[in-house]
Amino acid sequence: MEALRCLVVDDEPLAVEVLAGYVQRTPGLVLAASFTEPIAAFRRLEQGDVDVVFTDIRMPELSGLQLIKLAQDKCRFVISSAYSEHAIEGFELDVVDYLLKPVRYERFLLAVEKLRVRTMPPSIGQATDHFFLKSGHDVLRIDHADVTHISAMREYVAVHTRSKGRILSLENLRDLEQRLPADRYCRIHRSHMVALHAIERVERDHVVLAGTHLPISDSYVKRLRAVLGLG
Repeated sequence: MEALRCLVVDDEPLAVEVLAGYVQRTPGLVLAASFTEPIAAFRRLEQGDVDVVFTDIRMPELSGLQLIKLAQDKCRFVISSAYSEHAIEGFELDVVDYLLKPVRYERFLLAVEKLRVRTMPPSIGQATDHFFLKSGHDVLRIDHADVTHISAMREYVAVHTRSKGRILSLENLRDLEQRLPADRYCRIHRSHMVALHAIERVERDHVVLAGTHLPISDSYVKRLRAVLGLG
């Protein structure tokens, strides 16, 4: 895999220095540029050759969240902030990770591992009866028939299986949804995806499978009913 080209954006020069230093000492990352002015960082993003941006949230003129929205999927984002209250909004914008300041290098490396998982070639796991999932240092073969559901956690995704129990991975639920077969799985909630063969019954606002009740959100209920042939 080619090295990931990184931007560091923070209105505090010391914070820029710390994260830029982490990028430069980490194999597989290249520091493309660093900025204390988010508008200048956005202009650099428009060149289209950046893979990931490490950005603060509370900055003058343009917040980190506004920067992410303006970028329109040009690259991946990792938030670095002293405030935890923006974490939910950050993950709703599909950021790779949310780092709380002061950022330790070990925690930074966990975010880098998430980046690497999310940039894995999409061809992995295209077999008809199974897929592969990176869990820790291992890559596991998982049979579709063994999966009951998949749930997003704050830093992980949990694949629930009948034979192996819960398997944790740094892979993002959205990316996993995109590479799993649509005729076997259905997203029912921002945090849950179910294996269709494992569904025991569908209640008004819940799916029941393997003794587990999972909520169905309003934004996904029509999709589920269509997949199940319920109109």
